[in-house]
Amino acid sequence: MRRRYYGLILGIAAIVFSLFSVRSTLPEKEITSIDFLAFSEALNLSIMPMNKSDKILPFVGDSLLGYADLAENKLYVHPFKGRAAIDKAGWITYDRLATNLQLYEKNGREQPLQAYAYPWFKASWRVLLRADQMGIALIDKTGFILWEKEFQMPVTAIDASSSFLAIGTLDGSISVFDRNGWAILSIQASLQESQTIYGLALSGDSKYLIILRGISPKKIETYRFEDNSFVKLFESSLIVNTTFQATMAIAQDNSHAIISFGDLLIYYNIKNKYYRILEAEMLGGDLSENQTDVRYFVLGSLGDSLVAILRSSLEDTASSDVLILNHGLLVHTAHGALGAIGEEEVIGFVYKDGVELLKGWQP
Repeated sequence: MRRRYYGLILGIAAIVFSLFSVRSTLPEKEITSIDFLAFSEALNLSIMPMNKSDKILPFVGDSLLGYADLAENKLYVHPFKGRAAIDKAGWITYDRLATNLQLYEKNGREQPLQAYAYPWFKASWRVLLRADQMGIALIDKTGFILWEKEFQMPVTAIDASSSFLAIGTLDGSISVFDRNGWAILSIQASLQESQTIYGLALSGDSKYLIILRGISPKKIETYRFEDNSFVKLFESSLIVNTTFQATMAIAQDNSHAIISFGDLLIYYNIKNKYYRILEAEMLGGDLSENQTDVRYFVLGSLGDSLVAILRSSLEDTASSDVLILNHGLLVHTAHGALGAIGEEEVIGFVYKDGVELLKGWQP
């Protein structure tokens, strides 16, 4: 759930808040506690107990990354430069050219990693996308390569669930792999028409796969996992005029997906097979009166029917918000946030100066 892969925000201006300020619009009656953990009071990651894994949330900030300790309301942080991918076992830093990769354990201990690739972490998958985007490698927490795959065309979309890794390519091919690297679904490119994969999403429980392909019209294809493979249920035409690559996520309850094409945000109802464009007015309007051009990036599902969206301004690259949508309706705005994290009944928002934790809220 990180905005760094797409460079949506080039710089973040300092926003001054008091330590205990409430930065969100969520009614207090719907949560049990709101805690703001300031980076100025954070602890060094090297002293974090190594046995902490079940009650920590990894995050990436502007120049700090680390873990939020949910049980003790503490932050453990480590400075970094460039870009980063993080999970509960550690992180990898890298630059925009897929060079200078550095692998770190959870306590900040550095290990060598010789690769020219973009790291991508999700659902305990650690994937290295080759710099030419023509291959991937699955690695463990030490950087050891478990298996590799090569493709005939560049990778244009990637997503993972607890069980599967899905890959889409420029020519329209789709591959879905299990943890052992076995292909449980392989769809070859069509020779008759351009079917570029603009985006795809796996549901958290691995039951659904949604694929977005084609130029005009675009098509949304919905698959369900049955009999050890994904079976196509239906497809719908998506009449939108955009060439942006999509980011997308399926809500945890599998009711719908949220799809973003740059400045366009779409709600897609999986079971009823329809979509609607989410207008800016429905999402709280522009970031300010003087900002009319925004970009959306789907961060991911935060539980049940909630999906987090990063909204940034092209006119003021230091401005961003995180929006929480419930079935496509805005229920929460975290003004100035850079990202969102979540686990069970905890939702967190990452700011330039700290992390805000909202505990106990259920949609």
